[in-house]
Amino acid sequence: MDIALVRDLLDKQLVDREGEPLGRVDGIVMSYSADAPPRITHLELGAQTLARRLPNPFRSILAWLGRRLSPRASEPYRIEADRIIQLGRVVKIDIDGARSAARETERWVRDHIISRIPGS
Repeated sequence: MDIALVRDLLDKQLVDREGEPLGRVDGIVMSYSADAPPRITHLELGAQTLARRLPNPFRSILAWLGRRLSPRASEPYRIEADRIIQLGRVVKIDIDGARSAARETERWVRDHIISRIPGS
């Protein structure tokens, strides 16, 4: 399958097998060797991955914010490329989003910040 990486993957909305949003594709991990064409191995999500794509001072600010808000910010969340089910307006992947670590930051923000706001 031919894929235009930037157009078809980067910054596209990710949804789980049930169609629930998981975030956006912030980075693409590839492998290559001298005797084979490049191959997409993983999709990456996370503030640290997105920060690497931005110019300073935005890179530094987003990296700092990601470290403050995410319990696992030093490592981006990776999804194996063989879990991609469908490419289109969204990238559908074969994972259970409710149990996925992709929502870990969202759960942390909900439990530690949103829950402390009166009336939330």
